Amino acid sequence: VGGFVDTYTFITRGAMFASAQTGNIIFLAANVANGDWKQGFLKFVTIVAFWIGTIFAAIWTKLMDHTHYWRLTALFPELIMLTMLGFLPQTISNYYLLPPLAICMALQNSLYDVVAGHGYANVMATANLKHATLSGVTAILYHSVKSLRLSMLYTKAFFAFIIGAVTCALLIRIMGITAIWICAMMLAIAISVHAYLVKQKERKFTW
Repeated sequence: VGGFVDTYTFITRGAMFASAQTGNIIFLAANVANGDWKQGFLKFVTIVAFWIGTIFAAIWTKLMDHTHYWRLTALFPELIMLTMLGFLPQTISNYYLLPPLAICMALQNSLYDVVAGHGYANVMATANLKHATLSGVTAILYHSVKSLRLSMLYTKAFFAFIIGAVTCALLIRIMGITAIWICAMMLAIAISVHAYLVKQKERKFTW
């Protein structure tokens, strides 16, 4: 989802990112250097929105600790936002679109940050590439099967990001701004699968 969403916003919504704030910081610096204060301020607001979304994630974890579905419920605003984007023309100001989307992506990034017991970045690629490489080298140097498995895990996460980004770019050529509906559909499927797994776990265990 992360690779798909950032590719979508970059191509169709003003060459900006909803998740990768490192890129927005670089673009912000370029805007300031060129005196483009309007675009620079939009990037600043989006960065702040992502920060606020991260704070919301911590608060959400506390408020929803009475239910096993606390992560899932935090994804519904993102699902709604992605669906809406496909209906909204590109003439609408990105001030109304990118900051709210950044908050949603921050929630996903903060609440879904562990896979198979290991921390990972679900809306960015650089950290996963680093971990995949370091674990792979460790596996070779120390003949560690555990490190090899970890490297494969991060490699899958890295390529999942790439596949999402490439798929989005190709779909935009065919579907235009409505390509984001494919991402919304994938997110809806992921939510449904996660809900099913939680329900199955509830039936087997008292937790």
